[in-house]
Formats: sequence, structure tokens, C-alpha cells
Amino acid sequence: MLHILFRKPEHFTEASLSSWMETGCRSFYAELCSMEDYKRAAAEIRKLAAEFVAVLPRIIKPGESKLLHKIAHLQPDAVLARNVEELVFFRDRHIPVIVDFSLNVINDLAFFQMLDWGAERVTFGFDLNEEQMLTLLHHVPAERVEQIVVGRIPLFTMEHCLWQTQFLQPGEPCQKLCRKQPLQIEDRYGALHTVRSDIFCRNIVERSEPIEVSPLVSHLRIEWDDRMPNLDHKIKTWMARVH
Repeated sequence: MLHILFRKPEHFTEASLSSWMETGCRSFYAELCSMEDYKRAAAEIRKLAAEFVAVLPRIIKPGESKLLHKIAHLQPDAVLARNVEELVFFRDRHIPVIVDFSLNVINDLAFFQMLDWGAERVTFGFDLNEEQMLTLLHHVPAERVEQIVVGRIPLFTMEHCLWQTQFLQPGEPCQKLCRKQPLQIEDRYGALHTVRSDIFCRNIVERSEPIEVSPLVSHLRIEWDDRMPNLDHKIKTWMARVH
């Protein structure tokens, strides 16, 4: 089964979602920057009787759990959890939880611990190469594994706002530029790393080179990236093979 993660509101229109459903995809992950966008995405996905999966922030600090209550109120078909608090919160509310790579599951002990805590599916950590993933798949139920086959690895998350540093004067109020203005930073080797923000306006720096790996399990996740050429064609090719 193919799952597609989108991060821009414009992907969650009836026309856009319908075009993907024509290829056989019926599961859509939403990682957005406002609750209004989450609500609109949920409504559009449900119009088409597809699966709505709410993607949660990587970091939840004390006092920020109000967001989790708001997302639970949307009654998603599942959530993608990035930390243990999110896993436990939604498990206790009987909403299926998919564990993301950020919990760094790289062996069978960690995998079964996640299942014991209530996870529906588990995404392996990026520390594993293909050979190591294949070895681990001999020791865990493959149908409970979700694999990212296309995406970008987040390098780090920070409170410091790079948009404010680059585009605003000291003391100038936030203008939500992170939702309007693309931003990249260049490292000392000349590589350009994309910066995006989460619902709490934390900056996430992503690795310059995307990952694209061979499918090894039945649950495959594509994290949509406008910068990757011909990605829509690749997805449709994979779906044609599945069907």
C-alpha cells in the first residue's frame, strides 16, 4: 500500500487528491503549519473516502499538548508519531499510531517495544542500510513495517528562526515568512539545504540530497518533494506494478 505525505495546503484539493486516487493511492498524510489547514485537508480527504493520517511535530514540549487534543478532535484514521508522548497520547485514545523514523528503531528489541506500546506500524531509523534492513525484516513482522522510499532526511530542528535573521530587522514582528518565502542555507562544501517550519514555527533543516531507495515491504511512504524531477511519474509507475 502506498502512502503519500504532503506538506502544502494546495495538495489537499479534491482535484489533486482525485488524480492520485486514480492511480490507486488511498492514503494521504498531512503535515501542515496550521490547524485550519489540517481541518481543510481532513475534509477534502474524507470527501473521497480516503485515509486521513495526521502527521505530528517532532518535538512536543511541556505545555504544547493542546495541539495533540486538537488533532485528536479531528478523529484522524491514524497519526504519524515522532516521539513517545505522541504515541502514548493517541494510543490511549484508540487512534492508530504509526511510529516514524525519529524514534530510531534499528533492532528487533526496539521494534517489539513499539508494538507493545501500541504502535500499528513502525518505520525503521535511517541508520540502517538496505542489507541491515533486510536482515532485520527476518526478525520482525514485515506487514507491521512502513518504509520511506522517497523523502529528505531532517538534519536538525531548532527554535532559532532563520527567516527572521535573513529577512526582518531586529524587533520587527513575525510575518509568517516561513509559510511564504522559500529558504535554503549553504554549507561549507557548497551544498544547499532546504529549511522549512513546523506548526510551532520551529525551523527544520533538511539534507540537500533526497533519499530514494528500493521498496522492501508492502507499506511504502513517499514524502512529496517538489524539487525532485518526475516524481509523479515514478509514483504512478510504482502503483502500476503494485496493481
